[in-house]
Amino acid sequence: MLLAGASSWNILIAQQTAPVFRAETRTVAVYATVHDQEGRLVPNLTQSDFQILDNGKPVNITLFSNETLPLTAVLLLDMSNSVLPSYAVVRESAMKFVQSLLPVDRLRIGTFGREVAVSPLLTGDKDVLTRVIEEEVWPVGPTPLWRAATTGMNSLANQTGRRVILLLSDGIDGGGIVNCAPLVRDLGGAIGRCPGRSDVLNQAVAGEFMFYAIGLPRTAVAPGLVGVVEETGGGHFDLTGRENLDATFQRVADELRHQYVLGFTPAVLDGKTHKLEVRPTRAGLSARARKSYVASRDR
Repeated sequence: MLLAGASSWNILIAQQTAPVFRAETRTVAVYATVHDQEGRLVPNLTQSDFQILDNGKPVNITLFSNETLPLTAVLLLDMSNSVLPSYAVVRESAMKFVQSLLPVDRLRIGTFGREVAVSPLLTGDKDVLTRVIEEEVWPVGPTPLWRAATTGMNSLANQTGRRVILLLSDGIDGGGIVNCAPLVRDLGGAIGRCPGRSDVLNQAVAGEFMFYAIGLPRTAVAPGLVGVVEETGGGHFDLTGRENLDATFQRVADELRHQYVLGFTPAVLDGKTHKLEVRPTRAGLSARARKSYVASRDR
């Protein structure tokens, strides 16, 4: 069986080739997506086209890249009972997303419903990923959304660079009968209960994870999840019908291929959460990036 529960994460996996920002004085990496007024992605900007504000104060951008970055991500598929009418299109669209991966990308697939299960395989092998979707994805149970999000982040805890959590879900957290004991043990007993939205948001900010969310047809992305997505600099998309799920997955892939990497050195490492703002200097452009970071010496 390829999918494993929260206690099966201790595996050896290769390091991705994305830029790693390490120095004696910490460099904060910010990934930004830029759109024009019509919502189109804007490539080929330069470092001078951006400004970063740390707690409202401009900082010097010391690192910049507009090259395509490898993707390290967890795709979490909502398999609650209400997904059953859309089950076939969800599987098909997920497999098409897998086929869009580049050779340098690595993906891990998970599901949440009666239980939260994440594959131990973080891989770019499209045959393996397709087999996980075909053989281990079945709809049943409630919607333990926040447990799934925490499980996804923990499964990428030892990875470097840009780490993305992509959730396909039909609604808000539904709790359910999932046993949280293994998850709480893996978190060192710090929570002592099943995680909620605030736990997910705090972990996402401290760990510098980026969230994306896609709502299923007739169900908008829940406001609580929208807040996590926006805080971490990702995107959220509501579907108007089954036919555009493929296109939405492709849009997510395109965004992740065309993000800018901006780096700066904080003036102080006070261990506090700082507000971040990325501003394009060209008129008519808007940037989406995470809104905060923790100014600690290590991530």
